[in-house]
Amino acid sequence: MHRTLNIATVASLLSIAFISPGLALATDQKAKLFIVADTSIYNYKTGINSFMGHVKATQGETHVTADKLTTQNNKQHQIREVIAYGIKHQAHYWTEPKSNEPIMNAYADLIKYYPLDENIILSKNVHVTQGNNSFKGRLVLYNMRYQTIIVPPSENGRAVLVYNPEK
Repeated sequence: MHRTLNIATVASLLSIAFISPGLALATDQKAKLFIVADTSIYNYKTGINSFMGHVKATQGETHVTADKLTTQNNKQHQIREVIAYGIKHQAHYWTEPKSNEPIMNAYADLIKYYPLDENIILSKNVHVTQGNNSFKGRLVLYNMRYQTIIVPPSENGRAVLVYNPEK
């Protein structure tokens, strides 16, 4: 049985999206996307693109670093899948969700983002922080449209949420 959390505070912690409207600063969605890597392969025909070695993706105030990043486009050349791999170092996503709010950081060995479906999967050694609030777990499934977080049961550990209410 899955444990489903639908708590606004937890949802704000996990509003993790690569280049997604409404989840980072509003200006980010209109900013240019820059991806820098040691090596990149862009295949217009297949829509599968790979970026390897010290990958840094930036769009406005939204950032991703990873050892490897792949994207897959649909026939309309829209990004339908982004996968950030943490091989030597965990993949890291950070953004300023709203002006004057603490930076939100997410770390995982693997981060998958499906922008058209508004789904994010964080897996293996997940750690999300924003200010004094944090979340740790093995697997997190987040749907941005419905703002639901699913933390499936794990044989190897439990999910831990630390929430510090504002005073």
